[in-house]
Amino acid sequence: MIKIGAEAVLRKVSWLGLTLVEKKRMPKPYRHPQLDKEIRASRTLKEARIMIRAKEVGVTCPAVIHVDLEGAAIYMQYIDGADLRALLSAQHPILGQVVKMLGSSLARLHVAGIYHGDFVPSNVLVVGERPVLIDFGLSGFSTDVEEQAVDIHLFERGVAASHPSISKNVMEALKAGYESVSGSLRLREIVERIGEIRARARYVERGGL
Repeated sequence: MIKIGAEAVLRKVSWLGLTLVEKKRMPKPYRHPQLDKEIRASRTLKEARIMIRAKEVGVTCPAVIHVDLEGAAIYMQYIDGADLRALLSAQHPILGQVVKMLGSSLARLHVAGIYHGDFVPSNVLVVGERPVLIDFGLSGFSTDVEEQAVDIHLFERGVAASHPSISKNVMEALKAGYESVSGSLRLREIVERIGEIRARARYVERGGL
């Protein structure tokens, strides 16, 4: 057992000499059985398609080995890497380089019309000096600037909350990597939308209607 999430259970398994991760979406008793089965199969297929497309555009993520729609399970490459949060805590010397590469990967996703949906440090593993993006369960296909801005906003909020002293430098590295792929115009659009998202959040926190 690796992790029990709200939607899926992750297990480390062995298959034909390969070490894989089984991500299995579990039935929800509050849903009609047939509807539940269709939802789990649809979400499993969507996640697998996104991961395959991410690989095609040069994003380092686990390779999809097998998809079991009947069992709502994806069997993917097991990544034996360090958690990005450990590098952040240690302020590791390779941190800037890793985060810059991560920004490039995120931009490749966005250029391909994919948003991650849960782009936070806990969903990044580091193998050597290369970041590996994991958990595409909330990902989707969209070129909308709002969806893409939310990815960066989530990452920035996570780093700022856990490592405020290095947050600015980390985000500068991420944006530099992002800009190297997306271009300065798209990055500017993303940054402007992040400002709007923050403004809306502050308005809600103040009790605005």
